[in-house]
Amino acid sequence: MLDPEIIRNSASALEPWPLRWAQQTFAALLEEVTRCGRISVAALRTSARTSLTRLSVDDRGRLDRWLALQLATLSAVAASNGLGALATVDPMLSARVRMKIPQVASALIGHHQRATVAA
Repeated sequence: MLDPEIIRNSASALEPWPLRWAQQTFAALLEEVTRCGRISVAALRTSARTSLTRLSVDDRGRLDRWLALQLATLSAVAASNGLGALATVDPMLSARVRMKIPQVASALIGHHQRATVAA
């Protein structure tokens, strides 16, 4: 018989996996959009929708910020294409990410300036 403590520890260790799976899925989707692989994008879109439904509200917020960070580091055209891809998965996701991009970009600039001064 399994020890209940082992089961509790195993369950808590798996908690971050839905977010990591979502991050991997959305990273693949954004990367594939830049390659224009329509068939692959369709399959990735389905996987992204599935991963999104498995996230808690807190993890959705973390995913929004992570996606905004990914898009903030891209060119304007690539970021626009990425937002379009996100909108095909979930229009509200795309809207939330779009609103976070300026905040994330500002934080990136501030971090870069502090790192430059420190060096």
